[in-house]
Amino acid sequence: MIMRAIAILLLIFLPAAARAVVVDRIAAIIDREVITVSELNQMIELRLIPRAPGEEEFAYRRRILDAMIAQTLHFREVERFGAEDVPADSVESRIRQASERFESQEEFEATMARLEVTPEAIRTLAKRQLQVESYIEERFSPLIFVSIEEIESYYRDTWRPQRVSRGLASIPLAEAREEIRSLLKAERLQREITGWTEQLRSRANVDFYTTNL
Repeated sequence: MIMRAIAILLLIFLPAAARAVVVDRIAAIIDREVITVSELNQMIELRLIPRAPGEEEFAYRRRILDAMIAQTLHFREVERFGAEDVPADSVESRIRQASERFESQEEFEATMARLEVTPEAIRTLAKRQLQVESYIEERFSPLIFVSIEEIESYYRDTWRPQRVSRGLASIPLAEAREEIRSLLKAERLQREITGWTEQLRSRANVDFYTTNL
């Protein structure tokens, strides 16, 4: 709140000429950490989180901002318990996934240059994402159990009817079991992550500046 008050006071009392040279705006503040609009734009233009089909611009930008806030909160928690090191090849693989959303590697690098984002900054971001994912896997995955009965129920009531409705051939339960197990585990893991994120946000002071998006 102190940082927010200072920012507002500066905008009120700075002369108009001084305000005219401001080159960035605040998108959100998490306690004392500021996420700027330029950082939000960088995430969008580097296509680190792809847009969903038909997603409107404001909804997309807000979703990216929410993801940036969640990543900030998650990484704080990871640091509390000691962030594990990440192999360099895993970091490079994550960066390669982002670059493949562009027409070419040259376009990706040109976008980085235009946004003044260094390769090292991209590596740091990718490394943090992987450290958070590793922490989540270690903390939550062992708690998730899917029973045979749940797999059979999902196969009977959801999985098989969905395939039939799409005109796909029916597959025996024995062949679909592991795919369904993975699907159910992924859904439950996402619920755990959502609950954990909500808990972290409830303990933090998060202020949005939505008109700046």
